[in-house]
Amino acid sequence: MMLLTSVIERVPGFTRFARQAAQAMHRAVLGAGEPARRAIDVLHGKWLGHPAHPLLTDLTIGGWSFGSLFDLAGLLTRSERTQRAGDALTGLGTAAAIPTALTGLADYSAIKRDAAPLAALHAIVNDVALTFYGLSLIARRQDRRGLATALSLLGFGWVTVGGYLGGELVFRKRVGVNHAPKPSGPGDWTAVMPASELVEHRPHRVEVEGAPVLLYRFGGTVYAIGAVCSHAGGPLEEGTFDGTCVQCPWHDSVFDVRDGRVVHGPATFPQPRYRARIENGQVEIQFVAEAL
Repeated sequence: MMLLTSVIERVPGFTRFARQAAQAMHRAVLGAGEPARRAIDVLHGKWLGHPAHPLLTDLTIGGWSFGSLFDLAGLLTRSERTQRAGDALTGLGTAAAIPTALTGLADYSAIKRDAAPLAALHAIVNDVALTFYGLSLIARRQDRRGLATALSLLGFGWVTVGGYLGGELVFRKRVGVNHAPKPSGPGDWTAVMPASELVEHRPHRVEVEGAPVLLYRFGGTVYAIGAVCSHAGGPLEEGTFDGTCVQCPWHDSVFDVRDGRVVHGPATFPQPRYRARIENGQVEIQFVAEAL
């Protein structure tokens, strides 16, 4: 499997194509305005608090895998009940594949550059699996049980490869995980910089107990959140500010600096948040621990 991922990155033009396709999709979403961003937020999983794609892959892979298992058992036992179970599970997996693919495309549109080739390969492999399972459903309707089973087993082989590539994306490329460092403090109010140096509407980054913190002064009030974007690790202090919102310079995730919540994806994890105040001419912050 490692050979497969290394070979695809050496295919002439594939890496460039994968990155350009993702960028084109992302630009199209941004160019379509607020309604499109809200729709894509749903696909990213903003409402869920983490990416929606892995949740839906469980339905798709589970339906297909067990469908293929029942297909094989039904072919060997000639049990109509077992065959019908295979039909139902294959249909469930194929139906779930559509929203699964849509959420995957949404995540791909804002994929990290180093992960784009692997993500594109992951999508292609799963499309092949979907094709085999779709053809298997057609064969079932034609009562061609042997062909339907053979096609579902071919699909199962491809979806297994796709699942492996999905694991590579998460565990090796760290796609879909929270990139914001998890701070543990400070638990008490701690001075981090002179208040006179924090200019209105000019972001400032400080390190507090090893954690990067973004400070932003707006309307005389100081706000503080984690400075590393939870989506892919972008530096929020280099982002674009609009009122109390900051847009990451890497993939355009938008956060509210008042509480770190996600306003727009692709991020789905909120930023670590801090209380902030000015005391004795110093900006002081205190970490707000999230309840489990």
